[in-house]
This record gives sequence, structure tokens and C-alpha cells, in this order.
Amino acid sequence: MKTLKKIGWYSLTFLSFIMIYSFIQGVGVAAMKLGAPDYVFVPVYVLLAGIFTFVTYKWYKTGTVTIEKTALNKYIWLPALVLALVIVAQFFLPNDTSVNQQTAEQLTHNQPLFSFFMVVVFAPLTEELTFRGMLARYVFPQQDNIKQTVLFLLVSSIIFALVHFPGTPQQFLVYASLGFSLGLAYINKGGLAYSIALHALNNLIAFLMIVML
Repeated sequence: MKTLKKIGWYSLTFLSFIMIYSFIQGVGVAAMKLGAPDYVFVPVYVLLAGIFTFVTYKWYKTGTVTIEKTALNKYIWLPALVLALVIVAQFFLPNDTSVNQQTAEQLTHNQPLFSFFMVVVFAPLTEELTFRGMLARYVFPQQDNIKQTVLFLLVSSIIFALVHFPGTPQQFLVYASLGFSLGLAYINKGGLAYSIALHALNNLIAFLMIVML
């Protein structure tokens, strides 16, 4: 019963991300399509997304997460190495662009300033809070053995992959691998700073490649 209650609370945080934050994104995209100037809709989006992020973070901090030191979080360089391998591996895979990536590319070409805030700033903040922080806070708060930590990594990676709507097994594996590296970053420090930083770095690299190529 206690486990179901925890899953229920996490489901609420997940739905808030899907419904509230997606609505905020939709407002920004709709304003852009209606021809609203950057100096109007970008600040409005930043304000609303900032409020959502702040409230979610305060919610996350109402609980505690304990993560036992294991081989998975012993080395600070391991998450960065896994992320680097995921990025490099994509250059050798067949071209298989997901719908999520196509949308990001189109948005970046059409409205780079809005895309920067959405992709590089708020995607790492909101996604790490939802798929790492809140998941650990409610479903895996006591990771006192490596089995619990591995399960947390697998679940967070799968959720992260699915929410990006992969259309093929390759797309799923790429997103899940990225989620796994970010999960490693979360358990390494037992907090969000490292995973948010790596997520932002990954998205910044993707953003710059779209802009420059």
C-alpha cells in the first residue's frame, strides 16, 4: 500500500510535467506562430517556465534521498564518460532522426532564442527534476544497496526514453543511454546539479550543431 502511494505521488509529479509544463511550452509556440515578437513571448515563456521549475524544485526538496556508495557512483568522471560515448556513438549510427529531434531542429531554425531557453535551459531543469529527482524522492528514496540503484537507473532511463517518443528501437536506445548517463550523474552526487549540468551540455552541443550546420 505504501509503495502504491509513493507511485501515485510520483505519477502526480509526472502528470504536472506532461500537462502544465507542456501547456507552457505550447503557449510559447502558439505565440510564435501567431507572429508575436521575441521580446513579448520569450520573457513570458521564461517567467512561466521559471515559476514551474521553482515550484517543482521546492516540492522535490520536501523529501530526502539516501544513496549508498557503490561502484556505480564511486567515480565522478563515469557519467561524463558514458555521455561522451553516447554522443560519439550517434555519429556512427544510421541516420534515424526522431520526431522529437525533428521538432527541435525546426524550432531552432525558426526561433533560435526561444529554442535556446526551451532546449538548453528549461529542458534540463524540468526533465532532471521529473525523471531523476522526483522519481528518486518518491519511488527510490532509500537506495541502500546496488540493486535499488540499478533499478532506479533502469526505470529512470526507460521513462526518459519513452517521454521523448522514440519511433524505432535505435531511437529508444539512444534516449535510454542518454538517460542512463544522466542517472549516473544524479546518483554520483546524490543531487541534481551534476545531472542538470551534463544534460544542459548535451543539449547545448545539439543546439550549436543545428545552428551552425
